[in-house]
Amino acid sequence: MFERSLRKTRGWLSIVGAAAAVALIVTGCGSTGDNGAQSPKADQSDNELFQLLPEEVQKSGVLIIGTDPGYPPCDFVDNSTGEIAGYNHDILEVMEPHLGVEIRQEALQFDGLIPGVQSGRFHGAMECISDNEERRKVVTFVDNAFGANGLMVMKANPAGVTENPLSMCGVKAGVQTATNFVQNAEVFSQNCEANGLPPLTVTEFPSAADVSTALEAGQINATFTSLATARWQESQGREVQSFASPLIPSDYHGIVVGKDETDLAKALTGALEAAIADGTYQEALKKWNLEELALLEPGINLGETRPLEDPELCGACGLE
Repeated sequence: MFERSLRKTRGWLSIVGAAAAVALIVTGCGSTGDNGAQSPKADQSDNELFQLLPEEVQKSGVLIIGTDPGYPPCDFVDNSTGEIAGYNHDILEVMEPHLGVEIRQEALQFDGLIPGVQSGRFHGAMECISDNEERRKVVTFVDNAFGANGLMVMKANPAGVTENPLSMCGVKAGVQTATNFVQNAEVFSQNCEANGLPPLTVTEFPSAADVSTALEAGQINATFTSLATARWQESQGREVQSFASPLIPSDYHGIVVGKDETDLAKALTGALEAAIADGTYQEALKKWNLEELALLEPGINLGETRPLEDPELCGACGLE
């Protein structure tokens, strides 16, 4: 493992390259006062958010957040520097001065993030993790952004997938293990079978990079993905196209902390609220052209306390 300051991290990296680097990176956001805020090393005796942090974090001055930097633009590795970048990184960066500690990111594949929080390896994890009921049984969410999801195919689109959910029936689809997309694929299959059509043939992959590679190789014909990620790939010149689907719900994305880490959840929520109040949160999303993902009233376990409506099975959903 190695450590780097990421305050000025910028740039891009292919998904495959990011996955290859995933096990090698530990990075720190390292506040330097760019936002005119207090340095993490300054006296924090009057900082109410700092006082809510775990004692070990107050003593060390470091909060460890796990991530899977293979999912741009959420989190990925800057090819020019070997450092973590992405809009989640930038959100953590603007939260950092309000907490009064350094936020350090440690890389691990996605399906290890929540177990890493449960075991105490990380104080929290953040990688466009969807707030859902199953996860809330074992961790607490500090929701910080909306997630807009959809489908992605190659531009050639040999299976003829469209926004019509029934166009996915019988199609070879790929999903990343342990993501909400696994459940999305199950709902699509149920929708197909309810209309007398074959279900999807679904293959799970350990990383987003593996899904992307399988799509390009023709092993699968479609994948479920974050629309932000799909747009990023299109902007990088990849021969893909994406679209929303009436059968895929939007959701909340959040930082996960331990189930009983109530004070830590309150501290992170307070830091988000402060970053929203000073405008740096909005600037972080604007930099990535993702202003529509802004959650200006963040909160704890919003999937339960402020749920978004899930779509119902609808066949073709009025589409041809």
